[in-house]
This record gives sequence, C-alpha cells and structure tokens, in this order.
Amino acid sequence: MRNPTYLSLSRDGVYYFRFPIPKSLHPSQRATTVKVSLGTRDPKLALCIARRMSYASERVMQQGLATGMQYEEIRAVLKQHFSAMLVRQKTQIAEHGRMSSLDAYDAAATFADEAVQNDWPLIPGGDDAEHLAGFIERYNLPIAAGTAPYESLRAEFPRAWRDYCKSVRAYDQTLDRYDYSGPAAQPQVEQVPSTKGMPLRELVKCYTAEKLRGHAWAAKTEIEKADHFRLLSEILGNDTDVRALTATDAKRVKDILLEYPRNRNKNPNTRGLSLSDALAVQGCETLNAKTINKYLQSYSDLCKWAKTNGHVDASLFAGSTVRLNKGKAAGNRDGFSGEQVQKIIQALLRNDIVSQNKPYQKWGPLLALYTGARLNEIAQIHLSDIRQDADGLWYFDLNDEGDDKQLKTRGSKRFVPIHSALIEIGFLDHVQALRQSGTTKLFPDFTYCPKNGWGRALGRWFNDTFLVKLDIKTPGLVFHSLRHTVITSLMQTGVPEPVTQAIVGHAQQGVTHQHYFKQGYTLTQLSSAIEKLPYRPAGTRPVA
Repeated sequence: MRNPTYLSLSRDGVYYFRFPIPKSLHPSQRATTVKVSLGTRDPKLALCIARRMSYASERVMQQGLATGMQYEEIRAVLKQHFSAMLVRQKTQIAEHGRMSSLDAYDAAATFADEAVQNDWPLIPGGDDAEHLAGFIERYNLPIAAGTAPYESLRAEFPRAWRDYCKSVRAYDQTLDRYDYSGPAAQPQVEQVPSTKGMPLRELVKCYTAEKLRGHAWAAKTEIEKADHFRLLSEILGNDTDVRALTATDAKRVKDILLEYPRNRNKNPNTRGLSLSDALAVQGCETLNAKTINKYLQSYSDLCKWAKTNGHVDASLFAGSTVRLNKGKAAGNRDGFSGEQVQKIIQALLRNDIVSQNKPYQKWGPLLALYTGARLNEIAQIHLSDIRQDADGLWYFDLNDEGDDKQLKTRGSKRFVPIHSALIEIGFLDHVQALRQSGTTKLFPDFTYCPKNGWGRALGRWFNDTFLVKLDIKTPGLVFHSLRHTVITSLMQTGVPEPVTQAIVGHAQQGVTHQHYFKQGYTLTQLSSAIEKLPYRPAGTRPVA
C-alpha cells in the first residue's frame, strides 16, 4: 500500500500520522516532526483521519507562519492598494470632470483620523474584521487574526484610508486654478500597480480542495494528482507567484518531464536525491510518453481552473502534450485468444495453480470472464449485491453505495446477469456458504489500498503468478485483458454495441441512448446477450 507522506505504518501494523514542523515555528529553531498514533489498523479509516489532521495542521502552520510579515511590508501593501485607488479616482476626474461634492471624503477623513487617535473602528459602531478579511484575501497576505501583524494592519488601515481621502481632496483642489508658468505639461498615463498573484502552493491547495469537495476524483486519482503537483512545486517553487509564470516556465516543466527518472522514489539510484541530482543520474529509465501526458494534463487542468477563477491571465500547458504513435499506443492491452481462454478456464477449475484456501483466485478471474467487469468492480462486491429478480434471474448489482465502494464513471453503475456457466460450476453455492458464515463481502480477505482499491491482491496474483505459470504472460496480457476479451467476444457474436456497453459499463453513445433510453435494457435482454459468450467450462451446457 502506498501511503501519503503524512501517513505511516508501524511494524505492529498500527497507522501513525506524521507531519513536519519547520524550524521557524519550533521554540529551539530546529526542524522536527510530529508523530501521533491513529489507534487503528484499518487503512481506509487511517487515511480518512490523517487527511483531516493534515488539513488542520496546514491551517495551524499557516497561522504560525503568518507571524513573519513585517511592519514595513504591511505599509507597502497598503500604499500599493490606496495608490491604485487614487490613480483610478484621478482618471475618473480626468474623464468626467471634477467631483460635485467632497463632503463624503472630508467626513471619511475625519472618521479615519478619530479612529487613529482613539483606536476606534474605522466605521463608527462597526467592526473592522470584515473589510480587513477582504483585504487580506485580495492580496493573499500571510496574516491571521489574533497575530501581531494583524494588529499592525488594523492600526495602519485607517491611517492609509485617511491619507487617501485627503489626497483625493487635495488633487481636486489643484483644479481650482490654472498655472501658466513653465512649459506646458504633457498628459501622462499613470499605471495602476499590478496585483500580486497567489503562490503556487496555495493555488494547488484551493484547486484540490474544490475537486475533493465535488467528489471529482477517486482515491487513486487523488494520490496521482498529489504526486503530479508535488513535482510541479519542486520544479517551479512552492512560493512562486502563479501570475508571473510564462510559457517558458511551462516548457521547462515539460523538458524536465522528458528526462525525469521513472520510479524516482523507489529506484535506489535516485531515491532521496534532489531533483537536479536525480536528473543527473545516468542510465535511469525515464517516464513513458503516456505518463508524461498525464502529468501535463494535470497541469493544464490546474491552469485552466486558475484562469477561470481569475488567478492567472493565461492558461499555460494547454495543448502541451507528447504526441503518441496511435498504432503503438492502441496495443498496450490485448485480449486473450480463444485457446488461451480455454486454458485459463481449465486451470482455474483445477487445484494445481489455484489455492483452495484463497477462493478469490478461482472466482475473481471467472467473474471477469463472464461479466467483463473491471478488477475493482469485482473485488468490492458485497453479498447483498448478488440478487435475484421476480422472474428468478440472478444478477450482480454493481454500485457505489457505501463508503467502501467506488465506480469509474456514471455508466459503471449497472446490473449484470450472472452467466449460466458460473451457476453450473457452483458460484451461487459458494455465495450461500459465505452468507451462512456471517460475512458480508464476496471476497472478505481483500484489504483496501487508496491508490489501487480492493483488487490489488487479485490483480497481482493473476498477472505475476497465474499467467506466468500458464506460460502465456506477455506485456500486453493482464487481468484487464479479460475485459477486452468479453467486449471483443460479444461484438463478434453479433451483440449490438449499445447492449455490450450496457453490460461492461461504458457510457452510451448518441442522443437516443444518452437522453431517451435512461431506463436501460431489461435483465432478460442483457442475459440473452451475455449467454452468447463463446467459451464455457467443460461439462456445462449452453442455455437454450
């Protein structure tokens, strides 16, 4: 199981939360790490608790680090803010003429001066917290309420506001007369100071939080994206102003990805090295084009979101991909031949390769061969998902109900009839025995991995042991090839493509199926289609 950096597993199998504390927040000015036992051996529960603790720790650290903003830096931001306001006011006067009344500015300056002298709120009877919070958010200032910098900002804000009001008043008064002495002044266009952008670290955090809140990513995707953004921050710098990034920076990221060592943190030659040192190691296998494009797609999506939300002006990484040879890319996964399928079925029903003490070795691949379901769809089945309809037809209810289930797409939620061959070789008898034992899952021994779901043990055994012992292992033949085999077989036996899509959980194509056929095919229709699979165990008879 590959855990996030803040989650570790002890030798006793208990999970711990680990979080680094920067030396700037330590009383002795040295870096250290907090380590807290989560009191559980359940990987999913541990991950859930650790995520919340990590978020809370980040918030605490932000507040702690916020104390580092100096007084002069606060004054500089205030000056920048009100200077920009003054420029805009002068521009408005130049376009539309002098202000009709300055009473409001006179009153505001008076209130602000009284606030400075008496330490009152800027707005009489009000509270400064709201407009200070807006100011801090606008400029992304590292200032937290209750800290010394916050009190400095609260004290300086009315002074800056007072002098801004006086400056507007003074500028308007200069228009009371004309000065003909000296050369004629040339009109000048004053530039509004640019607003500082968000640090890359904060952008990634906000983007990730929105995706997680909308449940847009599966657990595996979340871990994958975190790895992608971790490398991006390592290349560009956590504190880099995202508004200052250019196409040159995007090219630099792509160039590094092209040279980036595969499995950098696992390879003993690159593990623990800095990025520059890791890139300098000779003879390392680099990322393939498909993986590079995954990184670039993550960065493109991040920048597109940042542009939509006003954090950047340009969407970097758009179209920045490595072009793949479509002919070669399409051959990554193969289907099994008819001869190989029969060899697999025969081996699964014997006991020389398949362990009787590990029923998943037999039933996992067989379910894949007769449903076309994905590895994790099979691995997470509950016994309550194995049902019988009013006509006596048995089926799998593949769903994402409950905290321990996930589906790849909306179309993955479906009913799949149980093939008659599975029933004849004793699958329902096996299910009944499990129910009588009191368990709730079809494969109760499986453990959850945030990155790989529930099916890791089944996939590893099938790919690395079973296919090898059958002497049919090739780079293109893996557990997922069983799904390819089902799809190909159904299409070759004349099953219409929409029916095949309904069985294997592919999104329906075309307006008719997408918008008007939402009830789907009946179980009887699906069962008739799935019974056309051309392979069966020896001794079983096709349904008439």
